[in-house]
Amino acid sequence: MITTNKSPQKKQIPYIEILKQAGRIVWQHRYLLWFGFLMALGSPGSFNIGNSNEDFGKQGEVAKSFFETHWQIVLVIALFLFAIGIALLLVSFIAKAGLVRSVVLVSQNKKTDFRAGWRSGKKYLGKLLKLFLLFFLATFVIMIILAVPVVYLVIAKSWVSAVLVGLLAIAIFVPLMFVFSLTKIFAEFYIILFNLRLRSAIEAGYTLLVKNIGHSIIFGLLLMAVSLAAGIVLLPVAGIALVILVPAGAIFYYLSKIAFAIFLGLAILLFLAAILFVSAIFQTYKSTAWTLFFQEIAKVEKPEAETVAEAELGKPIVATPEKI
Repeated sequence: MITTNKSPQKKQIPYIEILKQAGRIVWQHRYLLWFGFLMALGSPGSFNIGNSNEDFGKQGEVAKSFFETHWQIVLVIALFLFAIGIALLLVSFIAKAGLVRSVVLVSQNKKTDFRAGWRSGKKYLGKLLKLFLLFFLATFVIMIILAVPVVYLVIAKSWVSAVLVGLLAIAIFVPLMFVFSLTKIFAEFYIILFNLRLRSAIEAGYTLLVKNIGHSIIFGLLLMAVSLAAGIVLLPVAGIALVILVPAGAIFYYLSKIAFAIFLGLAILLFLAAILFVSAIFQTYKSTAWTLFFQEIAKVEKPEAETVAEAELGKPIVATPEKI
């Protein structure tokens, strides 16, 4: 009896080629940017406004007085903004699914467009929303659990212990968030490309991450490097814009306060539009790259024994991207 010792070869991931292919796909199918635009609209953002403590105190008193007098208006505005935020979040989920489906079709040299991607993306809204809420709640619970001992020690004025426990909490929280983030990304792909149930998608995503933890870290760092490089390239553009806008703003200010107010409003709108445009490009490229990476690491050649076992169990053992 002749036996052959076939040790599994270490899987080689063409990281650079994946990044290049993602760029080519986005460039050649620029309608994908509309998906990225909708995803950027649904992404949370923050704006920092700096003021002196005295001005902040005065503005706080004015705001408090206005709220007490017109609390009904404030409540209506808050509910309206909350509803818009929820709607944009839901739209971003559909756009993410539509983008992923479109990228897979494009990578298989099949024709598709924005309308077809949007139509297919709507099918996965419910599952993606449930996945988001599950990971959001899990993250919130973990933050509370890790924060409680630190808060207790601070209240007890045990400062050294509070610092040490706080550092330990950070050391636990950061790796957990890394695992959560990548598991969620892979689970989204299993939902969108395989239409798996929520639990099955999370299990499959975590299993895929564990088997490819090194590849995932390297690819994530490469994407981070690409984003940093893009930011460095855009810095001169931002500098040129400031060189033009600041003197122009000063001229308008001395000419007319009304003209300056109009100029300032237009400048702010232009700034926000530029941020949204850049964010749309990045969201499109990043999601495209992760889709291609997922296809690569999930693409496994199955031996005959596994094929027979799958037929007996009635479910796949190793998930590979479906033909869509």
